Amino acid sequence: MAVAPAAEQLEFEPGTRSGVVARMDGVAGSRGGRGGWINFHPRVDDDSEVPEGSSLFGIFSASGPAVPICTWMPGKWRGDRRDPVSIGVQHAAGPRAVSRLASLGVEVPTGWRVRQDHPRRGLVIMVPADQDHDTTLGWLLRAGAALSAVPLTGTWRADVFSGT
Repeated sequence: MAVAPAAEQLEFEPGTRSGVVARMDGVAGSRGGRGGWINFHPRVDDDSEVPEGSSLFGIFSASGPAVPICTWMPGKWRGDRRDPVSIGVQHAAGPRAVSRLASLGVEVPTGWRVRQDHPRRGLVIMVPADQDHDTTLGWLLRAGAALSAVPLTGTWRADVFSGT
């Protein structure tokens, strides 16, 4: 069985994310790189009660986690071009997350393609490979915060899996 590489963890706030953007640049790398991905976890207010899914019945639940999990993964190189970046949000906000986000002022940018909008498996969006990482990360964090079922502190943790 393959074992996932150890993650480098970084705590940050959306306004001070340049260190995370630099890690995104490193994970994206250049042709022939081994790739990787980054998971983003928001911090929850200490006074908030996070609904716990039953380990037995959680697999039958129709929704994702109350505290969203956001993921960023660069596209693979195919010859001279790179596949789109994949971003995702697992959430408990229910169906039609794209519509919900738009109603909250977090619209999917023009040129980005919604690949999946499912209440259990989450939201997956393909972002053009040439989109700058800072813009992508800013949108992903706003979307994650908007889809959270519990109050957040504003601080996030990035788990960087570099694949090297």
